[in-house]
Amino acid sequence: MGELLPGPDETIRRRPRAFVSYAHDSQPHKESVRGFCELLAEAGIDVRVDRWAIGERRDWQLWATSQILESDFVIIIASPACRRVGDGTVTPGTHAGLQSEMRTLRELYHSDPATWTRKMLPVVLPGRSVNEIPLFLQPYTADHFVVPSISPAGAGDLLRLLTRRPCESGTALVSWRSG
Repeated sequence: MGELLPGPDETIRRRPRAFVSYAHDSQPHKESVRGFCELLAEAGIDVRVDRWAIGERRDWQLWATSQILESDFVIIIASPACRRVGDGTVTPGTHAGLQSEMRTLRELYHSDPATWTRKMLPVVLPGRSVNEIPLFLQPYTADHFVVPSISPAGAGDLLRLLTRRPCESGTALVSWRSG
């Protein structure tokens, strides 16, 4: 079990777990995702992310599904590939892992929208656009997070949400209705 953190009501809780779903489209984007995951880990989040490039890939479907189900949050990193996969417009056989994740996320959402709307967090990293968030998330998740810089300040509201601390109004949290 993870390290314990005090919640807003001063009760002790386990370290929050977040599964990160992404498809990078360039080396700079890959480095941005990696830096973002490191930032989350440094902030006390138990980050679960595919690490196939360093030889730690597992039975993808089984591993990803268990990580999604066991996580407190699922962070979906916006990118053109993520949008194409989420929208079902990607060429079959490409981004197989992400196709599996998105299929699982859609099925979970439709089986229990109240729970999964709260748990799925679309995130827009620096240099990316909200238009890169899959359409199936846009009408259902009320909010997305714009991270203007890979820093504690740049990801402040998201970090406060993930660690169950109150968010400050008017910062990086953007509502679909107002954004």
